[in-house]
Amino acid sequence: MYLLDTTSTAAISIYALLLTAYRSMQVLHARPIDGPAVSAEPVETRPLPAVDVIVPSFNEDPGILSACLASIADQDYPGELRVYVVDDGSRNREAILRVRAFYSRDPRFSFILLPENVGKRKAQIAAIGQSSGDLVLNVDSDSTIAFDVVSKLASKMRDPEVGAVMGQLTASNPGDTWLTKLIDMEYWLACNEERAAQSRFGAVMCCCGPCAMYRRSALASLLDQYETQLFRGKLSD
Repeated sequence: MYLLDTTSTAAISIYALLLTAYRSMQVLHARPIDGPAVSAEPVETRPLPAVDVIVPSFNEDPGILSACLASIADQDYPGELRVYVVDDGSRNREAILRVRAFYSRDPRFSFILLPENVGKRKAQIAAIGQSSGDLVLNVDSDSTIAFDVVSKLASKMRDPEVGAVMGQLTASNPGDTWLTKLIDMEYWLACNEERAAQSRFGAVMCCCGPCAMYRRSALASLLDQYETQLFRGKLSD
C-alpha cells in the first residue's frame, strides 16, 4: 500500500511538473494578438480573393441557424462572398426550409440539402466541391461571427506562406454558470496561448472548427485524407 501511495504521488508530481513546464513554454512563445492601430503594410492593389463560407448544419435550431447566417450576411468584406449552407439530413428539415426560403432572397446564399446524414466532414466536402473561391471559411451553424471577421482573416491570407487562419472564440453565455465560464476561459487559452505558441513555430496542430479559413489550394491537397481519416480503425465523423 505504501509503495502504491508513493508511486501515485510521484506520478502526480511529475505530471504537475510537466504541465507547468508546458504552460510556461506556451506563454513564453505565444505571440501578442494585438497589433498596431495603423498597419504599416503597403496598400493591397490586387483584386480581393473570393471567399466561400461553408456552414454545415445538422438538426440545428432554426433560430440559432438564422442568427449564424445573419452574422455572415452582415460581413463588411468588399470582395466576392458566397455562402454554402449544407443541411446534413436533418430531422427538422421543414424548419430548415423556412430558413432557406428567407435567405434565398440573397443571391450570395446557396443551400445544399443532403438526403441523409453523412457527417460533418462529408457535408463540408459537398460544399467545397460546388464552390470555387480562393479562400474557404468554415463556420459552425451554432456560431455567430463579428462583422469584420472575413475581412480580418482574408487580410492575413495575403501572406502566401499562410495556409490557414482562425478566429478568436468566445462563449456566448460565459456568465451563466461556472461551466460556461470555464469553457470561455478554455477558448481564450486555446487561441491566445496554445495556438499562438504553436504558430511561432509554423506548426499549428488544429484550427478551431467554429471559425477557420483555409487557402483552397492547401485544402484541396488534403481533402482525401480528411474524408478518409480513421480513429481506432473507424472513420472519423
